[in-house]
Amino acid sequence: MFRSYIDPAESKEARRKLPKLMVEGLLLGGTGLGVLALIFEIAADAFSVAAYQTLLAIHGAEGHHEIAILAFIVLSALLLLGIVPAYKAGAYLRPNAGGSGPLVEAIGPPKMRWLSWIGTSLFFLDAILTIIISSISASDVTMLLLPELAPYRIVLAELFAFFIMVVLVALGPKRAVPLFLIGGGAFTLFTIVALSIVGTTAMGNPEWAFLTEGIVSRLEINGVAEHVVRAQQDIAAIGSVVFFQLFLRSMSSAMLGFSGYEVIPASGKHAARPKWKVINTSLTLAAFFLIGTGVVQLFAAQQWKIPATEGYSTLLIEYEIIAAQTFGNGIDEADVVVTEQDRNAAGQIYDLRSVEHAEEELLGEGTAVHSEGVELSRGEFIDEVSYDLALSRELDSATSGTSGQAFLVVGGTLLAIILLLAQGGGYVGGAAVAANAARLGRLPGMFADDRIGIAVIWGLAAILIPIIREVVIVESYYAFGFVSAFVITSTTVFFVRDSAMRERGIEPGSAEARSLKFAGLRGMIASYIMMIILITQKTDALVVIVIFGALLTIIQIVNANGGLKKLSNISVRPPSPLQPQDVQTQMGLLRAHDEARQRGIVDAVEDMIHEGAFAKFNVGPHRIRELICHLYQLKPELFEHNDAHHERIQEPSSELEETYRQAYEQRDKILRDVEDYSHFGIFTFIHNYHINWVSEEHGRDASVVQKAMLNILFPQTEADVIWEEFCAYSPKIQPEPIWQFSRRRYHWAKDQWPNLSDRITTIWTLQDFGLISKDINVETVIAVADGKKQMLVKIPSNPKEGDDAATSKEAIDSE
Repeated sequence: MFRSYIDPAESKEARRKLPKLMVEGLLLGGTGLGVLALIFEIAADAFSVAAYQTLLAIHGAEGHHEIAILAFIVLSALLLLGIVPAYKAGAYLRPNAGGSGPLVEAIGPPKMRWLSWIGTSLFFLDAILTIIISSISASDVTMLLLPELAPYRIVLAELFAFFIMVVLVALGPKRAVPLFLIGGGAFTLFTIVALSIVGTTAMGNPEWAFLTEGIVSRLEINGVAEHVVRAQQDIAAIGSVVFFQLFLRSMSSAMLGFSGYEVIPASGKHAARPKWKVINTSLTLAAFFLIGTGVVQLFAAQQWKIPATEGYSTLLIEYEIIAAQTFGNGIDEADVVVTEQDRNAAGQIYDLRSVEHAEEELLGEGTAVHSEGVELSRGEFIDEVSYDLALSRELDSATSGTSGQAFLVVGGTLLAIILLLAQGGGYVGGAAVAANAARLGRLPGMFADDRIGIAVIWGLAAILIPIIREVVIVESYYAFGFVSAFVITSTTVFFVRDSAMRERGIEPGSAEARSLKFAGLRGMIASYIMMIILITQKTDALVVIVIFGALLTIIQIVNANGGLKKLSNISVRPPSPLQPQDVQTQMGLLRAHDEARQRGIVDAVEDMIHEGAFAKFNVGPHRIRELICHLYQLKPELFEHNDAHHERIQEPSSELEETYRQAYEQRDKILRDVEDYSHFGIFTFIHNYHINWVSEEHGRDASVVQKAMLNILFPQTEADVIWEEFCAYSPKIQPEPIWQFSRRRYHWAKDQWPNLSDRITTIWTLQDFGLISKDINVETVIAVADGKKQMLVKIPSNPKEGDDAATSKEAIDSE
């Protein structure tokens, strides 16, 4: 079951290349993104969860750190032992698939096709939620540097979402890659160093927990942390039923720590070769990063008794502690001295909260947080809060002007930047899924342009940001998106088509095939457990997800079929591989098959151009392409490959791949069609100019001259074949794209005739002056095939009646 399904020779070669693949493309000068470049690119999405994964785990456990740690350990095991192997297997089978939905189409059996429709819908929703959660989180982290902006956090979140959308639309997703590499790389490296310090200091200095309450209190006073969740009782006093409920609740919340992981295979479409090795190594390293950051944060949160602070990252609280104690001047509990100013400030806060609480009670909007503060007497409140204010003042003093202040600024800035860039993962990933759906005919063709998908995602997110407002609200909905991707990918790998395995050299039923399916089975077990927990713990969110997921799926079905009625495979495939369907309304599936037909023709033509198949026409490639576009009704932009490392991406479904293949296999017919219009240009020249040499009185009628001209200009074609073709020729006005090609051949013939016909035209001239017999035969040697071969052409000037085949040609070896 654990036997490697990878070809040994391929695996050995990939391991040999791995050192280079690790750093490939870091400066965008390689042949593609290597392991580190890919990790840095997706770090903005996958690793940005370091900002809130601990917060959500503790929040789900209602403040009990032990439960949060246990839940995260179980989730980590599911990721490492189940999800990672399944995704590795999927990446090996089809590294260019680009997501769970496309993977089903690429390698899944027909009975599972419906999963790709659902996967597309849920992934698109996931992309919208990514923008919402990332922009709100980036706004929250900004409060570390600019707490005075707390009243404008939603406006700031809207600006963040708009800014990244504008950058991606202006630059395009591919050109924006340097932003992800720089931001993701800086954040990843800083986080590794910073969390290493957090883990070691938390282990050796648990007494620093006294700083936590001061930091949290300051966050509450400034309005940065709107809700603080602390354990209300010791874990030993919790019953087994409650413990199990909190454990499952914490797992359902902590799953958000793995969001963005499903984007790695999709981002790997631009990875260096071999793509599967880059993607698989990235999957492993990313899993260790996600697990490592979560474990260290939770451990430090337990050591320093950090509660769940909605609106502010647990990670940043840990950074503040080591900024003061490790990089700052450091403080002891004895250094905290409450002054009269602290007590006066605490009294003012109590009075202000009392007024706010009374107003809310009057409006029926009282909350537990406000009432919790008012339940204390004024004196008790002042005693408690004044100490927190004094502690906060000492913290500021301990970091002011020290390297700790710089550390905190760098940490907060990088976290804000990475959360800002994390929107890119949602925009780019969601737009890529929408583009794939458009390629399948399930969304309008305009979504094939990533910029359209990005703009649509932003518009929906911009509407929802003011409604959702809090990370802990959106996380319930967000988790369904990426967990469904885990489910779909794992299930697809387990039920992979036999033909897909054979394409990778794996024989169905072999030990390698069983090993590959076992990887999918492990992923299924892990992802199904996650999904069951989500369904039971986030039931309210499930209803909304089902409604919007079903709505998006119906939109896809209607767009693809022109209604809810399913079209047959026969009705959507072009009747001719070279010509489109003649229909009034282009439904999605019809358009998808026609575009696959066009791509097949384009790739066939490009390959023939590179192979030199069109060289004999002596016409520039752009004229060939222009002619092909007109003949077969192709979009000219399909020939525009600006990517220096362009490679063909397989069609997103087996049906479209078959349509593509049928079109691609028309190479001979395409070449013949081009040759026909080449002949049309040459025939037009012969038709127009042969009359100059016709002399009935000397035995040269039109057919004699025409045959002579044909044999001179077509030395490698059988005389009777080319004559029959010329007889079928009829001069007529051609469309401009055809004539622009044919006239090049016309001018070629006009230029070549004087060079090749000197001997025969000299004989004809002498005959016209009566200087030689009109019955003389003419022989001439013509060099063809770039001079590598010569043709001896015998042309009787006056063939006997009935001897129309008197002209003959024979090859002479030029060597």
